[in-house]
Amino acid sequence: MNPGIFHPYVVTGYLTAFTTLAVGVFVYLKNKSSSLHRVFLIYSLTIVWWSFFTALQGMQTDIRWALVWGRLCHVGVLLIPAFFYYFTTKITGRKNPILLKIGFFISFILTIPMLFTPFFIPTERTDAGVNFLPAPGPGYIVIILFFCAYVLLSLAELWKERSRSSGPRKKHMDYFFWASLIGYGVGVVNFFPVYGFVFFPYPYSAACGSIYFFVLGYAIIKHRFLDIELIIKKGIVFTFLFLTVSIAVSLFVFTLGLFLSKAPVSFLSGLSIVLAMFLYEPLKKTLTHLTNRFLFQKKIPYTSLIQTLTDKLATTQDTRSLAEETVQFLTGELGIEWVAFYLAEREGPSFKLRSSMNANAPSGLKASDPLIQILLSRKTPVLISPFDTEDGLSSEIRSRLRQERMEALIPIFIQEQLQGVLCLGKKKSDEEFTRDDELLFQTLQEEAEMFFLSRELLKEEVRSHLELGERMKMTAVTQLARGVHHQVKNPLHAILLHAQAILQKDHEGDYKHICTERFQKLIGTRINFMIEQIKRIQHSLGTFAQFAHPAEDFELKPFSLEAELRAFFTVMRDGMKLYGIEVLCQIPEETRVLASEESLKAIFFNLFNNAYEAMEGKGKLFIEASTNHEWVELKMRDTGPGIPQEILPNIFEPFFSTKKNTEAIGIGLSTVKHCVKELGGLIEVSTPKDGGAQFTVKFRKAELGAKARAA
Repeated sequence: MNPGIFHPYVVTGYLTAFTTLAVGVFVYLKNKSSSLHRVFLIYSLTIVWWSFFTALQGMQTDIRWALVWGRLCHVGVLLIPAFFYYFTTKITGRKNPILLKIGFFISFILTIPMLFTPFFIPTERTDAGVNFLPAPGPGYIVIILFFCAYVLLSLAELWKERSRSSGPRKKHMDYFFWASLIGYGVGVVNFFPVYGFVFFPYPYSAACGSIYFFVLGYAIIKHRFLDIELIIKKGIVFTFLFLTVSIAVSLFVFTLGLFLSKAPVSFLSGLSIVLAMFLYEPLKKTLTHLTNRFLFQKKIPYTSLIQTLTDKLATTQDTRSLAEETVQFLTGELGIEWVAFYLAEREGPSFKLRSSMNANAPSGLKASDPLIQILLSRKTPVLISPFDTEDGLSSEIRSRLRQERMEALIPIFIQEQLQGVLCLGKKKSDEEFTRDDELLFQTLQEEAEMFFLSRELLKEEVRSHLELGERMKMTAVTQLARGVHHQVKNPLHAILLHAQAILQKDHEGDYKHICTERFQKLIGTRINFMIEQIKRIQHSLGTFAQFAHPAEDFELKPFSLEAELRAFFTVMRDGMKLYGIEVLCQIPEETRVLASEESLKAIFFNLFNNAYEAMEGKGKLFIEASTNHEWVELKMRDTGPGIPQEILPNIFEPFFSTKKNTEAIGIGLSTVKHCVKELGGLIEVSTPKDGGAQFTVKFRKAELGAKARAA
């Protein structure tokens, strides 16, 4: 056995080679399509090349082979600084093609004479504490100068980028800069023994690569460096578990052996196995908890956040409320440091700030602003990942985003027109935005777009010359569509998340190590959940389709008032309109009225919507019916602020509204009166003494209609 293989210089060289290779390959496999990850792999391989041939050279006994390995190791020395600078430019996004080409040109032009001439490395020396080390020729100083120049140039670029960055990017740049400074600072020491100067940390200086990539590995695990989601929890737990159990069992056996020195070996082995089995489960739980706590922070339950978001936006009635609710949700629930919400102005191609948690946010954005142009071209949320240099953003745009501390942009479109822009700062936790965040932002984008679309549809109907009955129907359908949209989107997002979880676990190999029975149970649970969500969507769409079915010829028929109201509130519940309203309904089952299905739906919807807005989405709604010799009287009373006496005579007039928001149209109650009149009924309004407003609709009894047809 060659004693040189145990020399610290050789051991640390091999350690650096294998550590660097493992990290480089792992990063590449996580995202093969990314040029950033490919460059990182090549950069890693240059360090692997240097460290491997360094160790191989140091353990040789034949000077001829030592010279071959020494010269090959310096191929890596020439390539490392060039690829370090190349990787740095990919990280910072600030490319300098001239310096990059010069670096590669020098590294490649020096390689041939270094390999085949004695100008750089003429022979090997044996006085540096290791079997062989290169002896410098007259040109060796050129290698050192080139190496130091490009390493310092790269470190300067990293320092400047670190100073410009904030949030998660600054944290990542800190790790990369300090890891590079320490790694290359230790690595430079390897040049001195070549000239006969030996001092610490030599002969351990070959470990510089291990130190470097150990820090990068920690950054990957702890802070998702290079945007990699590393799921190695099981490996960490197993390592600590193995070491802990081994140490505990060894100490137990050693201590027991002192007192029971004459005990048979089989007895001590049996006790060791029992102890290991006893310690396994509690240690596993403890180590898993510690791993989760210190390395893998608990993720936000995004399905709950999506539900919360849709609940909030379902109750918005105007653009100011939409902007304020959105800003409060993002800063409160998602923990974003600041948010600015811009909406398009009616006059002029510009966007005005409507709500913000950032005192420095500009009051407006022009349509010609480069940020607006980016959103117009992409039409999807833009997330500024700390190291994603392939998102098509120019260096100028990146500089501006970092200067203004923006981490994400969310556009809101209506019929290909940009209606609003959300600008987001960093998370308070300094974590970068993830794919789950992107899914949440897409939900927010769709909810806001649905809000504006319904508003525009309603305004368009008012401008048209359709009959009031048709306007009534479109009003009900477009407003209801917003509510049903929420009910459909929630289960769709839940299905998407579950499907992604299955694919992710399969990709990471989590299912390979479990038995078939458990695998079937896990997949069966996921599939059953998705089936339930699909049924929920089918039910919501089915009830909505019935509600929005085109009207046939107007014909009066007998209808059960109780059944129609029950079906109506089922739709409202699916549309999330009953989120904060308690409905107290007392309608006898035998109560039947003469009406048309479309008219009943319109009457119910507009009376309910009027009460809903009066109570601001929270309160009680009392509904009861009574019958006399001619009429069926339906009374609907809310717990809102009531209606002032002076405006009672005007509330049924078309386009009359007391609502302050600009989206209010003022045709709801006039629609109700129109429908009731078509049915041959009457409608009255009053303000009860105990508060609120009460509407009384008088329907013709179904029995009277039957008698009239018989006659």
